[in-house]
Amino acid sequence: MFRLTTTLRNTSTKEYSPEQIEKARDWLQKFTFSQVPSNIFDVSYSRSSGAGGQKVNKTSSKATVALEPHQWLNPQFCYWIPEPIRAQLKERKIRYETKSGGILIQSDLTRNRDVNTEECLKKLVEEIKAKTFFAGEISEEDKKKWEDIREETKEKRLFHKKKQSEKKKLRSKKFDF
Repeated sequence: MFRLTTTLRNTSTKEYSPEQIEKARDWLQKFTFSQVPSNIFDVSYSRSSGAGGQKVNKTSSKATVALEPHQWLNPQFCYWIPEPIRAQLKERKIRYETKSGGILIQSDLTRNRDVNTEECLKKLVEEIKAKTFFAGEISEEDKKKWEDIREETKEKRLFHKKKQSEKKKLRSKKFDF
């Protein structure tokens, strides 16, 4: 499992320079929902469900933020996402990605449509942050620890292999002619 996750994490960052990766890492740390250009998204409002009494039945406060399949992760539309992060998002689909490849986020948390729209954008930012990862520097201590674990695992495997071999040898019948 460790090797698989390391391989997945490293495939999206191999073709980028250290400067690009560092810029993307900084962007990811400082990125907030207010920096998302909401004008590229299709925002629609509808009647929500749940608590709110008559207000829910009268007003369209549920926000739906969408992006067409040909627009999501397209550099023309998603220019605000750095390329190394876009590559990782292509690899690992986010939660709000539709089957056709677009984005659809809904929120009816409050009775205010603007707050619900902000909530949708917050969900998008949280998901982007959750799905992207940049490996840091590995300390010598960690390298030593993983090497020790690898050696220990190898020894256990060989021990069990020998034990199994001896078991099979004892089961075999020897015939003397």
